[in-house]
Amino acid sequence: MSTAGEAPSQLAQLVADHGGKVLRYCSVSVVNVIVGQSILAFCLAVLDLSGVVSQFWSAMLSAIPAYILSKRWVWKQKGPDSLRSEVLPFWIMSAIGLAFALVVVGFADRATDSTPVLMLASLGAYGVVWVAKYLVLDRLMWKVTHPGVEPETV
Repeated sequence: MSTAGEAPSQLAQLVADHGGKVLRYCSVSVVNVIVGQSILAFCLAVLDLSGVVSQFWSAMLSAIPAYILSKRWVWKQKGPDSLRSEVLPFWIMSAIGLAFALVVVGFADRATDSTPVLMLASLGAYGVVWVAKYLVLDRLMWKVTHPGVEPETV
């Protein structure tokens, strides 16, 4: 059984292990939302593309800075990009998020042509997969095995 004193120390350990990384991940997410939503708004309002097509281009283009910032700044990976173990899995996760967003935006697009509503639908869809993506990146792709120690690049 755990005691009352273990919970605060577990929380402190969780913050020590992930606090800075989570803040950097949140910052990258803010940048990604700004870039993605700007592209989405441009495609919807200026290019007059459908919600689904606009969402596709928004996801494809905003994934580039998201990958670079995530790898280099959030997880502090310095080595060369690995197509098989980094780029492809990142794009697959982006594609899963995109597929979900396309479904949600597609439903919203049938109900309205309101740019703000379509943008909110996109944000909501991506918000659903945000935590799962962090866990996959942290636990599998750019795993740090010892807190406070930078991972070795291969």
